[in-house]
Amino acid sequence: MLLLSALVAGFLSGLVPFLSIEVYLGGLAATTSAAVAAPVGLAVAAAVGQTAAKVVWYEAAARSTESAWVQRKLSDPRRRQAFDRWQARVTGRPWLTVGVLLAASLVGFPPLMIIAVVAGSLRVPLLSVYVPTVLVGRAVRFWLVLAGVGWIAS
Repeated sequence: MLLLSALVAGFLSGLVPFLSIEVYLGGLAATTSAAVAAPVGLAVAAAVGQTAAKVVWYEAAARSTESAWVQRKLSDPRRRQAFDRWQARVTGRPWLTVGVLLAASLVGFPPLMIIAVVAGSLRVPLLSVYVPTVLVGRAVRFWLVLAGVGWIAS
């Protein structure tokens, strides 16, 4: 049940920016012996939930680029050139893309919510780059929260 609650809390916090999964996990680690005993499982469950929510943001951004409003904005040659330049940077430098995604998902800078939207707009490969990178970064971040608070609380 604890794993399911971490998954749901991760998903909700990934959709709604002002809900903090770190506070939730820290509270679990401080008050629940099961959280201290199994930080990896909880971290992965929360990471799966967060990653799924960030895929929602990614898909929303990817689909918004097909809207009439965005297409009108991209009909401006300067904007189209800037968009194409950023898209070329992403596709031409996969390690840079992975580095930015990992930094956003592990450290939180740049904010993952913004990076999810940018990644969707620029069509970063979803299953081969975006999802695994965000999942690993989030799992490590959440494990650090759980292990750190658990260590302090014990």
